[in-house]
Amino acid sequence: MKNLILLFLMLSLKIFSLDIVDNYVVGEKGEKILLKEYKRIVIYNFGAVEILYKLGADKNIVAIANHSKKIWPQEKTQELPLAGSISKPSLEKILSFNPDLVIFNVMGNEKSGLEKFNIPSITFSNKNLDDILKNTLILGKLVNREKESKELVEELNNKLKYIRENFRLQGKAVVLYSDSPPTSFEKNSLPVEILETLGLDVIVPKVGKKPIISSEYILKENPKYIIGTRGVKNIDGIKNSLKLIEETDAYKNKNIHVIDSSEILRASHRVFDEIEKIYVELKK
Repeated sequence: MKNLILLFLMLSLKIFSLDIVDNYVVGEKGEKILLKEYKRIVIYNFGAVEILYKLGADKNIVAIANHSKKIWPQEKTQELPLAGSISKPSLEKILSFNPDLVIFNVMGNEKSGLEKFNIPSITFSNKNLDDILKNTLILGKLVNREKESKELVEELNNKLKYIRENFRLQGKAVVLYSDSPPTSFEKNSLPVEILETLGLDVIVPKVGKKPIISSEYILKENPKYIIGTRGVKNIDGIKNSLKLIEETDAYKNKNIHVIDSSEILRASHRVFDEIEKIYVELKK
């Protein structure tokens, strides 16, 4: 009966962060793993890597995915063995590390292959600040760092409260995922939540998952801030992609910014520090 209830919950709930049901951790793709300590983890989720280092559980990590961006703490993570592409994990490489758990990113997994070798795996992504806090607590349970994870979450909650009370911006903002074509993040994305935490009114066209920002839309909404990240490399790219941008307050007041994607998209505890840095950048 318990298994039927668990299956129903896995199918009926839209799980975006990790969740605990009975004595299992349930992942984003409906996987379930036993709630216990794991000591040899291969990780394809860089947010999870950073959180485990912060919890002092780096010895539980045996390998991580290939990467081109810096992963905190870089002086330590750059020494970790690599387990292949984040989007196309290699079963052969995973097996070479003899893991007792594999943590995947939503971009790809090898769950079916691992099942043949009785190796548990789980997939998750931190899509918002609450996900980061919740998943930190669960990751703490999986590496026997429950006390440390609770202390970290308390620290992050206090930091978030301080930010909301002391770092405030006003006005409309657009945050671009790409400048070719100019494309906005979804309303429920982490970059939008970060900017809204700072008090900004982030505007998003109500069409599609990655809404195209037209010149007419920019002119009509007249944002005070235009911010690019992810696929946006420089301010000129934003200016060239929006033909009526010169008419906006953002352009006139030099409030067009490009933020490194590792600062606004790396969904780990570090994003709470980055919110303050983003505030300072936008306040200039």
